Amino acid sequence: MRHTRQHLWSLVWVLAKTDFKLRYQGSVLGIIWALLKPLFLFVILNLVFSHLFASQTEHYSLQLLTGIFLWNFFAEATMGGLTSLMNKSHLLTKIAFPRWIIVVAASLQSLMTFLITIVILFGACMIAGVTFQFWQLLMFAYYMLLLYILVLGFSFFAAPFFLRFRDFNQIWDVLLMGGFYAAPIIYPLAALPVWLQPWLYLNPMTFLIEHAKDLLFAGNVSRLDHHLIYSAVVLAVFLFGYWFFRKFESRVVELL
Repeated sequence: MRHTRQHLWSLVWVLAKTDFKLRYQGSVLGIIWALLKPLFLFVILNLVFSHLFASQTEHYSLQLLTGIFLWNFFAEATMGGLTSLMNKSHLLTKIAFPRWIIVVAASLQSLMTFLITIVILFGACMIAGVTFQFWQLLMFAYYMLLLYILVLGFSFFAAPFFLRFRDFNQIWDVLLMGGFYAAPIIYPLAALPVWLQPWLYLNPMTFLIEHAKDLLFAGNVSRLDHHLIYSAVVLAVFLFGYWFFRKFESRVVELL
C-alpha cells in the first residue's frame, strides 16, 4: 500500500496527539504535571541563586525561567526521541509504515507541552511589565525552530542507536544532568572567567539559551556570522541524524 504525503502527516499528528493524551490520562492534574517539574525547579533555584545574580542580571528570575523551559524541552524531547522506536515496538512489528513517523510524532508530543510553557513564560513577562517588539518575537521563533531541528536531528540518530546500545539512555541521562549546569541557566555567562566562556559553547544549548535571554531581556542580537555558523551546525546535526536513521531504518524490527 502506497501512502500519500497527506496520509503520512495525518498519521504523525494522530500518534503525537494520542501519546499526548495518554501521557496524562487518569491523572488528577493532567497536563499540570508536565509543568510542575520545571516550575518547582525554578522556585528552588530562584530562592537559592537570585540573591547572588539578581544584582548583576536584569530580570534574573525571568531569565532563569527562560533557561529552564528551553532546557526542559531539550531534555525531554531528546530522551523521548531516543526511546521512541522502542516505545512503539508493538506497532513497528505489526504494521508496515515509514519508521520516521514514530520519531517525528515523539518530538511533536514534547513540542505541545513546550508551547504551553512558552505561553506561561510570556504571561510571566507581561505580569512583570516586560514587553517585546515584533522583531524580537520573530527572532525568538527562529531560535525555537533551530531548537526543534536540533532535537529532531538528535532523535533521528539516537532512536536506532539506542536499539543497538541499550545503555545509551542511561548515558544520555547523565550527560543531560551535566549539560544543565554547563549551560548559562542558573548563572549569567558573563559571571564566568573570560577564558572559560567559549568552552561552554561546546554545549549546543548554550548558544540558544544565552542568545534567547539576551534577545528578550536586553534587546540584543549577536553577530550575523555567529548565527550563520550555529544554524549550519544545527542543519549538519539534522542531516547526519537523518542519514544515520535511513541507513538503519530497514533493520529496526530486527533490532527490537
